[in-house]
Amino acid sequence: MCILSRTLPLYVLFGGLILGTAGLDWAQVPARAATQPGPIGASMAVLAMLQDAEVLPPEDTPEANRVIKAVIQFQSVFMKSPDPAVRAFLSQALAAQGAGSADDTLSRFRALGWTSEVLEALNRQWTATAAEQRAMLAPGFGQFNVSLEDFDQLTGLVTKAGTAFRQRGQTIHQVFAQRRREMPGGAP
Repeated sequence: MCILSRTLPLYVLFGGLILGTAGLDWAQVPARAATQPGPIGASMAVLAMLQDAEVLPPEDTPEANRVIKAVIQFQSVFMKSPDPAVRAFLSQALAAQGAGSADDTLSRFRALGWTSEVLEALNRQWTATAAEQRAMLAPGFGQFNVSLEDFDQLTGLVTKAGTAFRQRGQTIHQVFAQRRREMPGGAP
C-alpha cells in the first residue's frame, strides 16, 4: 500500500482540525503569527509516526481528535509558553538527554517544531517527574487548552510507539525522520 493512501485520511482529519471544521476549542494565544510549514509538517510527522506504530485511536473518534489536538497544542506549549515551569521542564528534559547540545536542540525545535529527540526527552522527563512536580505544569498547559492528562496520554503513545518500532528493528528517530521528510517544511 502506498504511503499516500495509508495516510490520506489522517491528513484530511488534520487539515480539518487546522481549518477549524472539527469544532475543538483551541487556545487563544496572544500575538499569534501565521504558523510556518515547519511546525505544521512536524505535527503531521508525529501523527504519521504514531499511525505507523499502530497506536493511534480509530479515526473520526473523540479519542483520535484528542490526540491530534494534543500533538498540535503541546508543540505550541513547548515552543511558545512563557510559563516558567513549562520552560524549566523542557530545559531539564533536553539537558538530561545528554546527546548533543541542548541549546541547539531547543533552537531547532523552536524554529521547526517537533523532533524525535524532543519527543523522547519530554517523554523521559515526564516519566521521571513526581506527581506534585507535574502539577506545577498545569497552569502553563491550561493556557494552551490542554491538561496534564492530555500530556500523559501523548507520552504514553510515544512510549508505545517506541516499543512497537523496537520490535520491528527500528527506532522512533528513524521513523520520524522518514515521515518528517514527507511533510511540509521537511528536508528534500
